[in-house]
Amino acid sequence: MGWKVTVCAFVVAICGLNASGQVINDPENVTASIGDDVNLEWTFDANGEARLFEVWKKVPSTALASRSGGNTGPLQYFDQNQNGGNRKFSVIGAATLFVRDVQKEDNGPYQLSITFGNGVDLTSTAYLIVNYPPSIDGITASPSSTVREGSSLTLMCNADGNPDPAVRWTRQNGALGKAATIDANSGNLVFPNITLADKGIYTCTVENIIKGDPQAASKDISINVLKSTATSLYPAPRSGVGRLQACMYVMCLLLSIFLAGPRQS
Repeated sequence: MGWKVTVCAFVVAICGLNASGQVINDPENVTASIGDDVNLEWTFDANGEARLFEVWKKVPSTALASRSGGNTGPLQYFDQNQNGGNRKFSVIGAATLFVRDVQKEDNGPYQLSITFGNGVDLTSTAYLIVNYPPSIDGITASPSSTVREGSSLTLMCNADGNPDPAVRWTRQNGALGKAATIDANSGNLVFPNITLADKGIYTCTVENIIKGDPQAASKDISINVLKSTATSLYPAPRSGVGRLQACMYVMCLLLSIFLAGPRQS
């Protein structure tokens, strides 16, 4: 019976060591603006175990740095980590990743992985949120910026920015048409049944706030509305002579119907 207790105690000790002996704590999300320098600070509990190998990367696959042998081990930085002579990413102290001169493309998750002396591998993720002013790549008109009256038309403002910018539509030299609506979710300007009066130049303005200061960008698009091609059964003549001829044609048509009389069954 005693040997069973010894074996169970050994198994519990091994499992406990691998399951909870080492811990890496996820950092708080870090928010920065263009040009800032920031630290992604990981903390961990090695529980007395040596750190055999550490690697920092930008998820999903961009390796930034690695180190063997803990704090005193040599750091290896990778080629994509160079930035005009000033290292873009640096490892400081036990596990802090320093990011210099933050740019839009630095936004995203970063990962630290540690292999401990007992063979346990642990990974933790930190998120760098980069705020940047809005911009507009262009305005898309669907189906086209030239449509016929009565058609549907949607204007889409292709904007970028973080935080997500608010979208506002205005019209030069006039208010938006009564039928025009702004989709609350997409920010698109929608004309379900466009009229000749909706022709004009429209401006998309996008806005967000960076460090308490409003930021904005705008772009214009010209919309042309063509008159409908639908015609009546008897189109209106363009001259007095033509109107007289049309009247005579109608009168003759009615007279022929009257003289023909009802059909014999």
